[in-house]
Amino acid sequence: MKTVNIKEELECNKAFDEKIIVDNAPPELHILLNDHLAKKELTKADVIRRLNVDRNYGYQVFNGKRIPTRNMLIRLALILELDIEQTDYLLKLAGKPTLYVRNVVDARIFYSIKHQMSYEKAVIFIWNGTDDT
Repeated sequence: MKTVNIKEELECNKAFDEKIIVDNAPPELHILLNDHLAKKELTKADVIRRLNVDRNYGYQVFNGKRIPTRNMLIRLALILELDIEQTDYLLKLAGKPTLYVRNVVDARIFYSIKHQMSYEKAVIFIWNGTDDT
């Protein structure tokens, strides 16, 4: 059930039904990441190489043994070419703050995603503040 449907159920029901929440738990972060990998036909090894992180750490993220940092999640979203809504959902699942465009770095992330920058170009733009187009 989609979140919007859960909200509707909670609004319409006169009595609180916890079963609605329990039966419709969000997916685990690593399952969502692996679903995105499959949709994009990417391998864990390829993404880990592009992220330039320790191989063990990368596999722990994809196997659900580690929760990545917010910056790592942003980098994953860029590699997976997620849109703003998908990126925010990824951040929410990990318990991290969603994008807030009044924050300069978050505004750069938003801009990079909306303008479909390549991963390499987006990383430089977001964290170094330069755009050599």
